[in-house]
Amino acid sequence: MVKKIIFILLLGFVGLYAKSSVGACIPIGQIVILKKSIMRLDLSKEQKDKLVKYEEKLKDSLSDIKSKAYKKDERLSNLFDNKKFLKSKFLKITRKENNIISNYIAEYFQNMYKTLTPKQRVILIKRFKRMERKRNRQKTSSN
Repeated sequence: MVKKIIFILLLGFVGLYAKSSVGACIPIGQIVILKKSIMRLDLSKEQKDKLVKYEEKLKDSLSDIKSKAYKKDERLSNLFDNKKFLKSKFLKITRKENNIISNYIAEYFQNMYKTLTPKQRVILIKRFKRMERKRNRQKTSSN
């Protein structure tokens, strides 16, 4: 039960990754920006088809994790003893699940990047650098 609850929380984060981009160690907003930036490139039909496959593979992998989590029998009461919340036990479970999810997301972006031509990669990196300079200017002007 505990793993189910923890996993539901992690899936919530992955859901946010899909919508508002919370994921791994990348700051909020960066994952969706990465995906949108790749999709805005001048992609061939073959590239788009590959990217759709990678997206489906990611969704399937996350669904598999979810299915396995529901089959595990952990109890919420195992995270507490008579004196305290067992933070270390909670962190151990969440780290393991987060690592699995982060690996799937990293593999997804690695495959997406491999799909790009060298020219598209250069364009993508230039876009990121432009966005980073803009963000830095905004931070500087707001301080």
